[in-house]
Amino acid sequence: RARFGPIVRSLTAGFVGAHADCIAALVGGVPDFVLPVPSTLRSGGSPIARVPGLAADVEEALPGVRWTGLLYRTDVPVGHMRPSARAFAVPPTLRGRVDGRRLVLLDDTYVSGARSQSAAAALRRAGAASVVIVALGRVLRPDRVPAHAEFLGRRHLADVSIADVSGPRARCVRCVQTAAGTE
Repeated sequence: RARFGPIVRSLTAGFVGAHADCIAALVGGVPDFVLPVPSTLRSGGSPIARVPGLAADVEEALPGVRWTGLLYRTDVPVGHMRPSARAFAVPPTLRGRVDGRRLVLLDDTYVSGARSQSAAAALRRAGAASVVIVALGRVLRPDRVPAHAEFLGRRHLADVSIADVSGPRARCVRCVQTAAGTE
């Protein structure tokens, strides 16, 4: 944690700051809250929530947003490629803070998306107006998954500009949007 925490903090704050406009466009305006996806295996919440200074850096990178912990893990399982809309929940006493809000979920590592999609579904069930998932790390297996190989073949990150600014729905050429199948 001492070695990698500052690296995670720097990369996360830099990415979120560089992509603040992308995040706002996807969530439908300035986000109200950013929160980490709770761990499914470890007690004590999300490992990224324990990175010193990360919450303050993310709040600075996304002006107007507040870091919060609105979710807890239930006993409903989340399987690989099997999201569950009931795997996470918002405590009844905090549902009023979620209702009608625009939220950003930070996931430490995105493998299949089941955990973050499950967390997003719980927030939507609690009344969130919109939820965007920002994965800090992504597992790609181009040797085993043709879609991953195709994606990497199209992405030469050093060769693309930060943003495609043409048209009213401009978005970053590095951001990938996918639909979640949990609702």
